[in-house]
Amino acid sequence: MLTTPGFYTKKRATKAICEKNGDLPLNIWHTNELGGLAMKRLLSVVFVSLLLCSMLFAAGSKESTTQTQGVEQDTSYSGTVMLYSSTGEDVILALKGAFEAKYPNVKLDYYSATSGKCVTKLSTEFQTNSVTCDVAWLADPSAMIKLKADNHLVQYFSPYAEKMDAKFKDADGYYTGARLLIMGITYSTIACSDAEAPYDYLDLLKDNFKGQIVMSDPTGSGSTKALVYALSNNPKYGWSYFEKLAAMGTELQSSSGAVNNAVAAGSYKIAFGVDYNTKNLMDQGSPLGWHDTTDIVAVPCPIGIPTGAPHEELAKLLYDFILDPNGGQQILTQKNIAPVVDGVKLPEEMLTASEIAEKALPIDWKDLAVVSNNLLDKFNSYFKK
Repeated sequence: MLTTPGFYTKKRATKAICEKNGDLPLNIWHTNELGGLAMKRLLSVVFVSLLLCSMLFAAGSKESTTQTQGVEQDTSYSGTVMLYSSTGEDVILALKGAFEAKYPNVKLDYYSATSGKCVTKLSTEFQTNSVTCDVAWLADPSAMIKLKADNHLVQYFSPYAEKMDAKFKDADGYYTGARLLIMGITYSTIACSDAEAPYDYLDLLKDNFKGQIVMSDPTGSGSTKALVYALSNNPKYGWSYFEKLAAMGTELQSSSGAVNNAVAAGSYKIAFGVDYNTKNLMDQGSPLGWHDTTDIVAVPCPIGIPTGAPHEELAKLLYDFILDPNGGQQILTQKNIAPVVDGVKLPEEMLTASEIAEKALPIDWKDLAVVSNNLLDKFNSYFKK
C-alpha cells in the first residue's frame, strides 16, 4: 500500500510525542493502536463538547432580562433613540447612563437647548418632513399644548402616568409632565446675606435691589414665561409688578444657566431662579443661596412623542423610563429635581408631587398656550424698550 511520505511522517511524529509522554496516540490509520484507554478519551472529549454546546444553547435561550451589577438589563430592544430636551445636560447625561445600563443595546442621543430652540428645531423638521426627534422634553407646557393642537404629537398613555395629579398631564394622553421645575429666589452669598435675601417676590421691589436683579428672558425660557403668566394673573402682583421691576433696572439673560453664572460672580444680588440649577451649583461650592418663595410657581415640564418619530417603540421605552419612580424619577431627585409622581424616595427637604400640586399658584396651561405671544409682547414692552 502506498503512503504519502509527509502524511506518514506527521503520523509517526504524533505517535512519538504521545509515546514519549506515556500516552497512546489517537491513530485512525492503525486501529490496533486505538486501545480502550484512547477510546475512553475520545468519548470523554465528545461528551464534554456536547455538554458545552448544551450549556451555550441553554444560555442563549434564557429570557432577555439579566442582572448585571445590580441593574436589571433588558437586551430585547436595540437601536438609537433621540431626545430633544431643555433639561440641563448634566441631568440628561445621568439619565443616559442609567437608561443605557438598563437597555445595553439601545443608545440614547440627545439635543440639549432651551425650550424655544427645541421647538424651533422641531417646527423646521415638521415643515420639511424630516423628523429626527423621538421624544421631546420641554420646560414649557404651553409649547407642548400647541404641538398637540397642530397634530404633531402621538397619543400614548404611559402606565406610570395613571396616578399622576391631573394638573401635570394631558387628559387625552398626548403628553405628560416628566419633572417639576420650581421657581424661587437665587441670591449671591458674595453680594447678599441670607437675611437680606427675600422669600416673597414683592420684596424684590425694595430699593436695595435696584439694578441688582437678573432673570432669564421668557422669550426663550419656558419656566420664566410660566412665572410671568402666574404672577401677572394674580391680583397680588399683576402687570404693574413687572412694570416696576423693569423700572428698577432688572436685567435679562438668555438662560437660567447664564443667570446663575452672573449671580455667582457677584454681578447681581438676586435672580428669579430655578431650584435644581441653583442647588446643584450650591452642592458644587458655588457662592449661591436659595429661598423657596411664599408663592410657589411649579412647572410640570412635559414629554411627548412627535408624529413621524423614526423610532416610536424606543420612544415609548424612554418615555416610561423617565416616568418610572424607580428609574428616571429617582435619578432626578439626585439632581435636586422634584419628581412629578409620588412614590419616589426624596431628600428630606423636598416636597412630594402631591404637596407641590396643592401649594402651587394656578396656571391655566391651555390659556397660556393661546395668549403666549401677547404675554411676551406685554413683557417686552417693559423690558425691551
